[in-house]
Amino acid sequence: MHDSTPGHDHDPGTNAPATLRRWRALPFNDVERHSAVMLQTVLVLSALLQVASLVLARIQGIGIDRLAVAMGLTNVAVLLACLVLLRRGTLAAAAWLFVASSLALLSVAYLRWGLTVQAPQQLLQLVPVLIGGALLGRRAMWGTVAWLALLVAVGGWRDASMFVNNPQQLLLVGGRVLTSILGFGMAAFVLDQALASLRENLALARQRGNELARSRDRLQLEMQETQRQRDQLVHAQKMESVGRLASGVAHDFNHLLTLMLGHAARGRASSTLEDAHEALLDVQSAARRATAVSRRLLDFSRMEEARPEIFDPAVAIAEMQPMLRQSFPPGCVLELKLEPSPGLVRFDRAQLELILLTLAANAEHAMPDGGRFTIALGRTGTGMLEIAASDTGHGMDAVVRERALEPFFTTKPSGQGTGLGLAVAANLIQASGGGIVLDSAPGQGTTVRITLPLAARKPTG
Repeated sequence: MHDSTPGHDHDPGTNAPATLRRWRALPFNDVERHSAVMLQTVLVLSALLQVASLVLARIQGIGIDRLAVAMGLTNVAVLLACLVLLRRGTLAAAAWLFVASSLALLSVAYLRWGLTVQAPQQLLQLVPVLIGGALLGRRAMWGTVAWLALLVAVGGWRDASMFVNNPQQLLLVGGRVLTSILGFGMAAFVLDQALASLRENLALARQRGNELARSRDRLQLEMQETQRQRDQLVHAQKMESVGRLASGVAHDFNHLLTLMLGHAARGRASSTLEDAHEALLDVQSAARRATAVSRRLLDFSRMEEARPEIFDPAVAIAEMQPMLRQSFPPGCVLELKLEPSPGLVRFDRAQLELILLTLAANAEHAMPDGGRFTIALGRTGTGMLEIAASDTGHGMDAVVRERALEPFFTTKPSGQGTGLGLAVAANLIQASGGGIVLDSAPGQGTTVRITLPLAARKPTG
């Protein structure tokens, strides 16, 4: 039954690649497959050439010796046997059988018909030499050449025996013998040198491959060692950061707890309700500062999301004036320049309060002998709100100013600060579309300028 489905169309164009794949589908590795395909091609062409010569001789009516016919048929049978061995994966056996059978048949031909008859086919007689050199090695190649040279000499002796009394023919036969032997030898020499160069190149390539493999292994070891050292460094840096953070947090909370305990003790020991109420307010202020430290840590770790709202920053800063005053000793002056209000902003009000408390704490640290801390509101030339927090402290040099916004960077003694205040403030402000700039110089105080986008609408309610 004829199958007319598209998947089964018998198109010669589509069969050609499949035929080529079957032709090259030999049971050898990638190195031997090319040699096997070459030998397979030689075997098939040799068999076709042998059959074609017999058929043409028959068609042309040329009388062929029965021995020649038998030798031709034997050659075809041997070639098919070599092809079977090759298809079964025995490359060396097929090559040896081809070379040995070729030499055996040539031996019979030279002994039977002499050198002159073989002269037109001597180019094809180089095929065993080439196969021996390419597939069996130098010894097989030179052994084949030596055997051919011996056959040429034997064939020349047989021809010379027919021209004993003809010196001219003897010289002609001698020239043919010499030419044939030199031709076989020259072809073998060229092939030998080419194969030697190829083997040398292969050895060099193998050596370079081994060197590259060793270099790759060394590089992998170095990369692994580098990665191990990097991991150790990262781990050490993380542990250092955790240690600094824990030390700073412990110091801040210990300080605040000490204040709360002190105020609580003062409240318990107070004799009037007014004094007790004042001590309670001090405890509340210290608790708020502790909450600010906690919020700062949560903001840095992204554990707490911002809750923006539209509000008037002048009102917010004015309402936190008592808390700001608690951040400074009696020798420091707090000044607020909030009029007129520049407008509304959309920001997390609690975070803005934390930022200002951080700036106040930094200012207090920079003014150990007293000074002035000023918060001023205004508008920039680009239509944004500007909060300028200035102190008259000792200021910062260029190195400190460049690193002031880095996480965990602090100029305070070890255990007396987290180094997160300005870093958290910068992240919050930049996330809202604003900016923060530090203007400071040694002995000239510090001004922190915060810019925030103005809100497009007023709050409702």
